[in-house]
Amino acid sequence: MTKMLCLRVNPASFRLLLMSQKLVGAFTMPSNATHLEAYDTTNEFLVMQKSQVRSHFTTDFNLNYFNNNENTVPKDITNMSVEDIDNLLKKLLQNNNTKAAVKVIKKCTESKRIISAATVKEIFRSVSIAGHVDSVLVLLSYVEKVNPNLYRRNGQFIHYLAKAQCMKGNSDKGLSILKGAYEKYEGLRNFYRIILRELIQDSVLNRSEASVVTFKKYVLEFSEEWKDHYPLVCFWHICWCSDWFSDQMLSNELLETSEALRSIVKERSLVFSANILREFNEDAVVRMLQTLLKYKMMEEYVKVLQVLFAYKLRNKDLKGCTEIVKNCEMLGIALPSKQQGSYIKMLIDREEPSDSPTKSKTFKLQF
Repeated sequence: MTKMLCLRVNPASFRLLLMSQKLVGAFTMPSNATHLEAYDTTNEFLVMQKSQVRSHFTTDFNLNYFNNNENTVPKDITNMSVEDIDNLLKKLLQNNNTKAAVKVIKKCTESKRIISAATVKEIFRSVSIAGHVDSVLVLLSYVEKVNPNLYRRNGQFIHYLAKAQCMKGNSDKGLSILKGAYEKYEGLRNFYRIILRELIQDSVLNRSEASVVTFKKYVLEFSEEWKDHYPLVCFWHICWCSDWFSDQMLSNELLETSEALRSIVKERSLVFSANILREFNEDAVVRMLQTLLKYKMMEEYVKVLQVLFAYKLRNKDLKGCTEIVKNCEMLGIALPSKQQGSYIKMLIDREEPSDSPTKSKTFKLQF
């Protein structure tokens, strides 16, 4: 009886066997092939395999994968110059390799190696905008230990920690830190105002409702405690310009809450309106007129209305001009004779330009 031998083959070994057969087939030469032909065929096969491996390698492994590896951080930086350390850190930041940059900063702290002030500030800006609170803390520790003079001159760089917290979503914590720095370092308050303005813009434009409520609380505190109304005006202005109804309502709430804000808006209403018309935002100017009328600021109301009427004349918006004239009659307001003459001329000519810079829309003042 014939005995049958059963072998259990490992799948991996089986695939290796098939690959070997293919390789043998690829290298099999005709019986009449010369040694030169065999060499050419073999060489062609190797080149083909090499190109395939290279193409797969290029596709599957981007060079940045290796650039971002922590192994790019030198083991010893004690012999590196300030310029070399700066260049290394900048390169890591350009490659978005914050983890490796932090590792270098820790090594600089341990070995007391100097990083230039310009590079320190550049790293602070980069990691704070990204909301990397831990990275900011590492850099704060470095500056405090290695360059204490720079640390003191810049208010302990605490504003970057505040910014990082806000960008991470911890607005209340971030603004609390910034408020403490504002109170402690009077000489840096102008800089803190700029930081606060940037944070306000980011909060409102990114539609973070929770952050907006927090910012409202703090800008009112700055205004009431230190009589610093700049953050409040910035917050009101961006809400007033916004196309979102909720922001517009918030701007009205701020005006009702703060007498100081009402006084500033009254004084600067003409400038605010003229500037916003350069952005073709007529709706914001109409809201300004409504506010001025609500608080009986008639002198400022007339000035803003004249600016809006001039804008309508320049764009040859007959409907808009007519609406303004009707409302002037209702309120007993007289427009300048020059503007009246231009309006009458346009009314007679009834010219509707085709090259108007803005598309004419239905316009109506609401009171």
